[in-house]
Amino acid sequence: MLSNKIGYVRIAFRNIQAFCLGVFVLVLFSCEASNKDDALPDIEVKTLTVGAAGYSQFAYVKASGAWSVDVSEDGGGKASWVTVVPASGDGSKSISLDVAANDSDADRSAVITVTSKAGEASAKLTQKGKASVKPDPDPTPDPEPNGGNLSPETRWMELPAISSGTDAFTHPMTVGSTRTRNYSFIWDYDNLIAPWVAYPLCKWNMKGSSGRTDAWALDPLLPADKQPVLTGAYREGNSGWYSRGHQIASADRQTSYSANSMTFYGTNMTPQINNGFNGDIWATLEGKVRSWANSSDTLYVVTGCVIDYKDGETVKYALDNNGKKVTVPTAYYKVVLRYMKSSTFGYSGYSACAVWLDHKVYSSKAIDSSYSMSVDDLEKKLDIDFFVNLPAKIGEDVAAKVEAENPADIDWWWR
Repeated sequence: MLSNKIGYVRIAFRNIQAFCLGVFVLVLFSCEASNKDDALPDIEVKTLTVGAAGYSQFAYVKASGAWSVDVSEDGGGKASWVTVVPASGDGSKSISLDVAANDSDADRSAVITVTSKAGEASAKLTQKGKASVKPDPDPTPDPEPNGGNLSPETRWMELPAISSGTDAFTHPMTVGSTRTRNYSFIWDYDNLIAPWVAYPLCKWNMKGSSGRTDAWALDPLLPADKQPVLTGAYREGNSGWYSRGHQIASADRQTSYSANSMTFYGTNMTPQINNGFNGDIWATLEGKVRSWANSSDTLYVVTGCVIDYKDGETVKYALDNNGKKVTVPTAYYKVVLRYMKSSTFGYSGYSACAVWLDHKVYSSKAIDSSYSMSVDDLEKKLDIDFFVNLPAKIGEDVAAKVEAENPADIDWWWR
């Protein structure tokens, strides 16, 4: 007999291929409640139809207690072509769905059912047959394809230049009733880190009541074997223990549970020294960036990590939860472009500041101008063209002045 306390289960599917995103139906069932303080079932409707090729699909199970997952054919019987890991758990957790290639011409469907004491949630996944795949009679070759779902031609102000052949991604979010971007990143498949993460920051998209979700999960935009699994802490590699260090901070996205949970994807993490870095000077820098955003119309932010081991130097690494090596960065930076229409400094309302931190233990948490440099100097150091869309907004000459400006000479950044 079901408990008289309502729990809830919600399963929210996300496709690793943005063009395969659709809507799948989530139906929840529960018994009547006698406790008014219990959460009501959350019913969200989405459908997902995918192509014939095999791939990894992710789902997020949200539950108030123990649960299990079963996958069956739409007409009955076990759907052996969909593998669920893990198939059971306790509380909210990400799961992976490995979908085998469909070698038949016919479409096929599976029903994924999550069961807890509170009831059930089910979703129908349909995979197209190979007969639905029609070859392009006149394909246009692309010698340097760009993977991910973010085009290098995107004109968002925070974006650096995206090189041809670089896989770039963006996660969207909803603030109020407005659909907007959460953050974008490029991916290094060899080192299993994002060399940079870029995002706009302002009061509108930063503040809210979600709090820190700690919703550690796989990134739905990448296959599981191409990203670190960090639902638990990094395991010890060849150089000690490291924290899961955010590139876009959790506190930068408090507008909703969904927006904040995206900051806990493994692709947003790098292995950081905890005492003397992640929990200290890095946290100070994150707070300073938020204070700059609070005093700006918009602050465009790029957070990045650097791997620059010298010849003969041992490359440090941590291990993810499955034992994959994740390279430990040698340095980090944040570079920001401030827009404030009424600003008393800068050019045409824009000003910029870059901060560089070697990845080491610092005796002080304080951030001051000694860690700063101009955007120009950081670009020369890293060979990256930051804020590539700024010249189109204010002109080449004015943009050059903004990027050449030395932030150490401007008291506003350090007050």
